Amino acid sequence: MLFFDINYDMNIRDKLARLDSVPVSPEPELPAEDVWIEQLQRELDIQVLRDARSFVLLKENSFPVYNDPLFDDLRARGFAMPSLQRISSDLPPGLDNLRRAVFIDTETTGLAGGAGTYAFLIGIGHLELDHMVVRQYLLPDFGHEWLMLNALEQALGGFAYTVSFNGKSFDIPLLKNRYVLNRMITSLEDMPHLDLLHAARRIWRRRLPACDLQSLERYILNITRDNDLPGELVPQAYFEFIRKREALLLRDVLEHNYYDIVHMALLTFKIAAVCEAPLAHLTHPPDIFSLAKYDYQNGRFSDTLPLLEQLLNSPEAHRNEWYRESACLLSMAYKRLGDPERARDHLQELLDRNLLQPDIIEALAKHYEHHTHDYQAAREVVERGMRYLEMLRQLDSRSPWLRYLPRLRHRHQRLLRKLGE
Repeated sequence: MLFFDINYDMNIRDKLARLDSVPVSPEPELPAEDVWIEQLQRELDIQVLRDARSFVLLKENSFPVYNDPLFDDLRARGFAMPSLQRISSDLPPGLDNLRRAVFIDTETTGLAGGAGTYAFLIGIGHLELDHMVVRQYLLPDFGHEWLMLNALEQALGGFAYTVSFNGKSFDIPLLKNRYVLNRMITSLEDMPHLDLLHAARRIWRRRLPACDLQSLERYILNITRDNDLPGELVPQAYFEFIRKREALLLRDVLEHNYYDIVHMALLTFKIAAVCEAPLAHLTHPPDIFSLAKYDYQNGRFSDTLPLLEQLLNSPEAHRNEWYRESACLLSMAYKRLGDPERARDHLQELLDRNLLQPDIIEALAKHYEHHTHDYQAAREVVERGMRYLEMLRQLDSRSPWLRYLPRLRHRHQRLLRKLGE
């Protein structure tokens, strides 16, 4: 199998610019189909799949994933990744072995996703020994779509679930629609699907400028693509290919799709490693906090504790904007785990640092009133919060914190009654 060679004389952007600058002229005479197919095979190192009077193109490559620093540990685990359940509920329990996954990515004639949008290139990848095998099905013309979909369906038969990047919103619904329009049945209807975009956002969205695949490649995988074809130029390149039948117009498209699939696999390795041992793979506080908050929201309170404690024990913790929220979250996690005393200690520490946000005041007052029945302590906390909110109202009458003021007043009256005042 051959790897892509990106060092050729003229990239697709230059070719498209050159085509746009040439004056309009009569359409060139297209080569005969047999000659054209021969050119495709020779110039793109591509196979031809035939059936009756239809044909589609297949390009196969491999990528040495054994060079990834996480690969050895993954192989030692038998490619099982149960930790992915921590960040995504897309996969049923027990369906976590990466060898049963097929990575899928499409290149399309547009982003609308309607009946007029075709997936002219469908790339799939899977692990095989220590390499990733990538197969790309290319549509030579729209009339051959049924054959490409049929070839894809046969290829999917050996896998248990699909993995994509933003496929839940785009690629998978688009492919299902194309099967319906061709009156074909697809196993995509029943295969579980893991969308890496949602998993990545849950960890890195607070730190990265964006969570698109290229940003994750750069900031998380430390990969930079050279001379990569921008996604917005892909449809134009394909339409030029259809019009001119110039095989090399698709070389950058194939390469772009190939690396999308390969990098999805490497990103899956990384996400699985983060979920397995987050403090070994996450060093930025916003990332640690994001995972901790997601754990808490999904009821994994024991997983939340070490992450938040790591954050709050760091030398710079008190200077960070997430400090108050982290401490509150840690307090609530301890409370959920049945340790109200430690929950109180963390809230009291915030109060001692003059972090007087009403949610902290209310939570601490509840603890004193309902857990320790120390009504006097609860009263003092509530009165402190009321004074803070009264001052805040004078400074900013529109502050959203003021919604707590009636609640604190009501609690204060109840405490006075309990104290007999």
